[in-house]
Amino acid sequence: MELTCYGYLKEAYKKYGNFPAVITMGEKTSLLRFIHDVDNIAAYLNSTGLSSGDTATVFLPNVPHAFTVFYALNKIGVIANIIHPLTSPEVIEQTIEETESKAIFILDILAEKYADAVNKSGIPCIICSNSDYVYSVKRIGVKAYELKNAKGLKNFKNAVPYSKAIFIGSMHKSVEEKDANKTAVYLHGGGTTGKSKTIMLSSININEIAEKLKKFDTVPHKPGSECSLVVLPMFHAFGLAVAMHFPITNGFTCIPMSQFSGEGAIKLLKKYNITFILGVPNMFKKMFDDEKFKGDHLKKLRLLFCGGDFLSERFVSDFNRAIASCGGKGRLFRGYGLTEVASVCSLNSYNDCREDSIGKPMDGMTIEIWDEMRKPVASGEQGEIVIKGSTVMQGYFNGRDTVPDDGVYVDAKGERWVMTGDLGYLDEDGFLFFTGRKKRMIIISGYNVYPADIEKATLQLPFVSDVCAVQGYQKGRPCVKLCVTLNDENMDKDNARSAIQSHCKKSLAKFSCPRKIEILDAFPRTKMGKIDFVKLSDQFEIKRKEDK
Repeated sequence: MELTCYGYLKEAYKKYGNFPAVITMGEKTSLLRFIHDVDNIAAYLNSTGLSSGDTATVFLPNVPHAFTVFYALNKIGVIANIIHPLTSPEVIEQTIEETESKAIFILDILAEKYADAVNKSGIPCIICSNSDYVYSVKRIGVKAYELKNAKGLKNFKNAVPYSKAIFIGSMHKSVEEKDANKTAVYLHGGGTTGKSKTIMLSSININEIAEKLKKFDTVPHKPGSECSLVVLPMFHAFGLAVAMHFPITNGFTCIPMSQFSGEGAIKLLKKYNITFILGVPNMFKKMFDDEKFKGDHLKKLRLLFCGGDFLSERFVSDFNRAIASCGGKGRLFRGYGLTEVASVCSLNSYNDCREDSIGKPMDGMTIEIWDEMRKPVASGEQGEIVIKGSTVMQGYFNGRDTVPDDGVYVDAKGERWVMTGDLGYLDEDGFLFFTGRKKRMIIISGYNVYPADIEKATLQLPFVSDVCAVQGYQKGRPCVKLCVTLNDENMDKDNARSAIQSHCKKSLAKFSCPRKIEILDAFPRTKMGKIDFVKLSDQFEIKRKEDK
């Protein structure tokens, strides 16, 4: 039977019963309470006129509301347009318009500067607060926290607190959507062309990820006895499908981190029985670099997966050696995936693992390497990584001009493939190896950063002659490196860097802002006269040093 994500959640309740579904600020929310909140939010939205096929924007960090809102929208067939919580007000306004969103969910501490954009759209705004899931009367600090942020909320013309929406919803009923093939979410990723794209995924796409991952969870555990540390945000396909949907529907208690830090993650590891962590390389590196990383808490870890960026074999070995030195048997494994296939599609595991690889295809997924003529190449030969299977996206969303399978290659047999734009090869045993990206996309902590957007913003400055954004590294960690030439050779370079940084902070999302700015007399050029961005990038210099 094909289920919606909400239906899949209800089946989990039938199977596992009432266990702690979420822990936030030390407080537990049972699965039964969680589902009640989901049902009440769904009923509230129905009562305001939202129905199947509509869209609502979810503008939340990793807080319990991000979970309940996703399932509530899914229950009534409303598409969840999930966006990065550091998105600028201008982009918020644009995405509300493009997706024709009829409501928005936002966290109170983020809300104030977005009031004008939301008010301009005229849509209802549901204001969420951390205190919504803190039940202890001893937490007086939460009340002070609410009062501190209440002033900014008064700027919203059409806002209702999340807690009030739940209360209103408790007096109504909702209409449950049963068609699991309908679009469930819009997620914003890089696409296969290097341009920013909005990916459409169905409930089936997301549920299939959870089903495939069950194979890797081989240790029986009592519902609620083990925890998943949710460090990847919900706007990230890996965060939504793997870090949240899979564990909460398989008997794990989710512990969301709204703001990741290595120190904070280790404190939670010490406090709770956390066995499952999915993250990007920089997150694991921050944990590893913390002076309190080692300890008995590492013994509990058994499901550790990393994706979204390059992770060296040296680091994997060092990380796993540290776990073993503390008496642990867990290991960190690489995986590979992208939003266009609802996240992970290949994975290393305890039974199948190979150094430097990004694993073998998961059950029901086919990965091939094609040449420029879309023909499969031999084992060991490099080409473009292409994927087919049950998690392949519905296509790219393009507003009223959306067409079926946009961004999906349909072959002569009618089979649907995602052409990833990534380069790699398969060895004779079927292990996948990543070798590079066809396009210039920069990856920062698993987030797609687009050089063209940074360059366009920087070229708005009159003193900038030419610009090239590339992959950089700062203290061994990935960042955006911006190389520029100036119109005025006599201009003070420090002043130029300061002006560029200030302008980028105003114009770009935080993770897109350059950390390194190099001012050059001239750019290196290819034989075709184009800027040689490969020579400007730090990536290959870092790899060369590691190889030594």
